[in-house]
Amino acid sequence: MDSHVEPERRAESQAEVVVVGAGMVGLLAALGLAKRGVNVTVIDDVVHQKRSYKVGESFLVSTGIPRVIGELDDFLNDECFVKLGVWFTYGVQGEREFRPKSEWVVAAMSEFTLREMSDDFRDHYLYKMAKDKLAFRSLAVDQQICRPDTEDLLRKSVYSKPNIRFLDTARVTDVEIAGSGTDEHVVTWTDHTANTQGSVHARWVIDCSGRTRMLASKLGHRAESRVLGDGFQTTALWGQFSGITDEMFEPVWRYTTEDGASTRRDLFTLHLWGNGHWIWVIRLAGGRVSVGITFDQKKLPQGGSPREQFFAALAGYPVFDGVLSPENLLEFRMYRNVQHVTDTFVHAKRYAMIGDSSSIIDAYYSQGLGQSCQTMWHVSNIIEKDVRHTELDTGYIDRVNKATFEDWLIIRNFVREKYTDAIADPRFFLLSHLLDWVVIWSTGTARYRWTNWLAATGGDPSKENAADSRARRFCETHLFYSKGQPWHWLPEQAVRRRLERFQTKLGERARWRIEHGVTGPTVFCQMSLTRCLPSMWRLLGKTDSARVDLSGPDFVAPRKLRKPRARSWVNALPLTASQRFLLVLKLRAPLLATLFLACYALDAADTARLKALHRLRGRRSEKPSSTKGDR
Repeated sequence: MDSHVEPERRAESQAEVVVVGAGMVGLLAALGLAKRGVNVTVIDDVVHQKRSYKVGESFLVSTGIPRVIGELDDFLNDECFVKLGVWFTYGVQGEREFRPKSEWVVAAMSEFTLREMSDDFRDHYLYKMAKDKLAFRSLAVDQQICRPDTEDLLRKSVYSKPNIRFLDTARVTDVEIAGSGTDEHVVTWTDHTANTQGSVHARWVIDCSGRTRMLASKLGHRAESRVLGDGFQTTALWGQFSGITDEMFEPVWRYTTEDGASTRRDLFTLHLWGNGHWIWVIRLAGGRVSVGITFDQKKLPQGGSPREQFFAALAGYPVFDGVLSPENLLEFRMYRNVQHVTDTFVHAKRYAMIGDSSSIIDAYYSQGLGQSCQTMWHVSNIIEKDVRHTELDTGYIDRVNKATFEDWLIIRNFVREKYTDAIADPRFFLLSHLLDWVVIWSTGTARYRWTNWLAATGGDPSKENAADSRARRFCETHLFYSKGQPWHWLPEQAVRRRLERFQTKLGERARWRIEHGVTGPTVFCQMSLTRCLPSMWRLLGKTDSARVDLSGPDFVAPRKLRKPRARSWVNALPLTASQRFLLVLKLRAPLLATLFLACYALDAADTARLKALHRLRGRRSEKPSSTKGDR
């Protein structure tokens, strides 16, 4: 043995919670617990990690945790790309201009005098009338962020908290989960830089290790074999590009309404659907853009290597000409198998899995970070009750596991049928996205109360008043898609199965119509916080060659901002704009669900009528030939 080699030093310590992994989810989890007075140790070698541009990240109705817990409010407002909403299209492949067959837009706040990037969301009438500006930003102002910049700020916050210990050059080598609820877990780590090994004894362990999935693999919580057994799996390829300017998107990406208002599609999170794939476009601050493709593994793009497949797919969309090139590619990455799911998110033995270490389905709707923040909040509630009040709430644990598991499968239902040929049918495109938003907005009341709770308490339950306490208890039960407002009394699994059946039936009908040459008018529909019900009646009597704008009226805008066709019965009520906004938040989910059910029934009846006519024509065409044979 070489006597000059220094033996490894050993260190042991104690913590109430150990967070494994210091990506965005792990850092936010640690900060959230620290705000509740919990002693946390974070372990991850971030010092020696290669700086990565990653995918970028687009938030959708879930910025409360990073704003309040992550203390990123000013950063998000002033240094990130404030997006206008989400934009979905089909039919752009092979086109040099946007001539989509279908478009569905959900704008965050605007009427459809949509704002340009030079305008500030703080000038919007909704923002001006909001009493709690932070709560409103958390509810309605969406951002697109550069992950490395965001994580740098989160790490600074972690370093500044006296009750967080950050082992930022160490890697976890093992986690030994205690056999009983009263014993402590042991997390073993190694720091090769300091030639040190050590362990942390902790009451709770949270796995935020990403796709490594340390605890899910070790403890048998991976559920892919029974959940993903239908053969539907996807691969994602993406890159981040530099040198992006607004001028690159003019005039090809601009959309103009019938009344002359216009905006560019790149100012939203853009989703371009094709047969068996979709492409995302996420503008970022600093002249960068994240562009990626997620495709059904049964429908691979052309090309040998993943990089070749990526650029071959982009070449099929000439609208990218002059915007993207291999020369301004900053980084290229892939996930060969995007989808995975775990059957447990928090366990009564006092461990949890959050973020990619638990489940991920699809980047569609930017659900990954949003769902992680939501789960993180529930887990923080459970841990705080246990650590601070010695109350292990097993009922809450069971609810989180059941509802969150079903929520991820509901998100899978969002996308599975859209990867099929059915996406080419305008009626399917419209009704499938309508159903998605029935689900997303089913939690509208819970999200409203959640963001108000975050803004009022700073994420610390000890600062609650009586109203805050009621809001937290409400959200502990209802802040799940599977426990949304229209169906909160139903079992979570029953909700997911019904939603899955709706999507499946819509897809079956659409594929039959496509197979038999049944087309329909192309559709455009914009929704927003205040424009929440599409005017589906406008489809009546329209020919197949028509393009129909189904955007419904604005229910909230002050009289001076309303166009004549935007007036509605809600506008006639003797209510202030603020009162109408709260009424819309309350009624949106049940009214949207009712509208979908009516349209679903009409779709079923009309497709049945078309099938009957097809069979009748078939019998008529067979009759002359059989008669001739008899002669």
